Amino acid sequence: MKLRWLIKVALLLSVVPAGYAQDPDSVLMARYRTAESLLRAGQYAQAVPLLEALYRTHPQVYVFYDRLKQAYENLKRYDDALALVEAQRKTDPRNPAWLAEKGRLLDLKGDEAAARQAWEAALQTAPHQSSTYRIVYQTLVALRRFDEAIEVLRRAQRALNAPALFQLELAYLYGLTGRYAEAFEAYRAFLQEDPRRLGFVQSRLEPLLDTPTVRKAGIAVFERAVRQEPLNPAFRQLLAWLYLRHGDYARALDVYRALDRLEQAQGQLLLQFALQASDAGATEVAHQALQAVLEQGATPIAWEARFELARLLEAQALQGDTAAGQAAWQHYQALLNTYPTHPRTPEVCYHLARLALHVRHDIAAADSLLNTLINHYPDHEVAWQARFEQGQLALQNGHLGAARLAFLRLLEARRSGPLAEAARYQLALLDFYDGAFDAALAQLDILVEDAASDIANDALSLRVLIQENRGPDSLDTPLRRYAQAALLAAQYQLKAALDTLQHIKRDLGPHPLTDEIALLEARLFRQQGQLNEALNLLLEFPLRYPQSPLGDQALFEAARLQEALGQREAAMRTYLRVLAEHPGSPLVPEARRRLRQLRGEEA
Repeated sequence: MKLRWLIKVALLLSVVPAGYAQDPDSVLMARYRTAESLLRAGQYAQAVPLLEALYRTHPQVYVFYDRLKQAYENLKRYDDALALVEAQRKTDPRNPAWLAEKGRLLDLKGDEAAARQAWEAALQTAPHQSSTYRIVYQTLVALRRFDEAIEVLRRAQRALNAPALFQLELAYLYGLTGRYAEAFEAYRAFLQEDPRRLGFVQSRLEPLLDTPTVRKAGIAVFERAVRQEPLNPAFRQLLAWLYLRHGDYARALDVYRALDRLEQAQGQLLLQFALQASDAGATEVAHQALQAVLEQGATPIAWEARFELARLLEAQALQGDTAAGQAAWQHYQALLNTYPTHPRTPEVCYHLARLALHVRHDIAAADSLLNTLINHYPDHEVAWQARFEQGQLALQNGHLGAARLAFLRLLEARRSGPLAEAARYQLALLDFYDGAFDAALAQLDILVEDAASDIANDALSLRVLIQENRGPDSLDTPLRRYAQAALLAAQYQLKAALDTLQHIKRDLGPHPLTDEIALLEARLFRQQGQLNEALNLLLEFPLRYPQSPLGDQALFEAARLQEALGQREAAMRTYLRVLAEHPGSPLVPEARRRLRQLRGEEA
């Protein structure tokens, strides 16, 4: 910066007449440097005499004028600054910049009426040039006189008969002054001039959209714009984007349906929207969007739409929705039958195997599918996931040795990455089920070292469970019996697992493991379809175990269950309890998201 200033001054000083002195540049430069140093030090009064001398000698050098005016202004010597401006104005009386600056100094002096007269005079110097209005508008913005700046720009539009002029500047000022509807209207007009500005408009709107009131104002403007120009895709895209930012995925879907037809996208836009909605947790809307794609019949993306729909249903099935599991199975089967040579057929086989194993509990079907997948596509990435599922299958069958061997082989082959971590966690679980708690802790210690790992939280929870519940005897009998119940649960022997827990509760007496038992019991009730029993246990949990660190989990799971039972208001109250009673819980962000979705604010 300093170098740039010096170069500028040197260039300006080059206009000094040749006869000024034998070495005028060095003298002027030395004085100017001294004045600059004084200004930087805040010694404006000491800088003024030097700058006045420089300006008297070379009034045509702009930097001398500008620095002297700044010094006067810093000393609040506004009359001197105004005199300086007036002197400059005489050299170019038709230049509105001098009058705009005069108005600014008058305003700082406190003479608002005279300031307005100066700005008006500036506008009258060249009323048919947009630059005139821009100079005055920029002066007003610098003084934070936003409303007056708006009036200047609107006056320019009228005077120049150019409604599209200064739309972006107006939109910015409307946003600054809280006139959001007018801001959105200005952005709408700006977008109307060129639809390619969509991304730019979105980037300018983004900072305004933090509050629901502003988002609603924008939605109202662009809903009206779509009604007035239904064939304008840019308006529809922006409206859909505003709906999404507002968390209204249902209305966004309606816009995307129309947009897909308008653009003849053959479901492409609907599919993109469905993936976005699914990522945001708006699964029902994502489901509807994918169904809408499939209703279009033979489109180039029919395979992908059906696959994504099956995946959505599969996720619901893994949460206990058996009807969704049946629907997912049918969609995957339809993909196999309709597109037998599709490049992603191995993925379909893998998901069918997962459904067979974890939802339908059809061991024979799962075994057949996994073997087919591994034998036919041994080098495919999904074959490695199939080998992991083979370990799970062996676990469910009670072949713990075979399960351990499968996970060990997988860990040896992959060594790192999510699949290797999942295999290591399963090995820790096998040690836990076997009562080899020290061995389990050794595996878990490796996993929790990587705090960013997806599986680190599960590993940490299991480590805490082991560390806090050993004893009271040397064999850790209560924890061993709990581990046996957990193994039965993993093998879907739900009744046997519940019976084991009942026996432990009867024999246990006071022990820190009681809260873990209650939480597992509630989960088993839910898996058996005894939803009310599960809900009662979860809601009673904070009362029965007020000191338990599992209180947030119990309440969160209760809220999710209330959602599944259609108890929307009750679910909202329970999520609020998670936020109020466990503000430091890692479940707080998800509880907030679910709450916003239930309120219809966010997805």
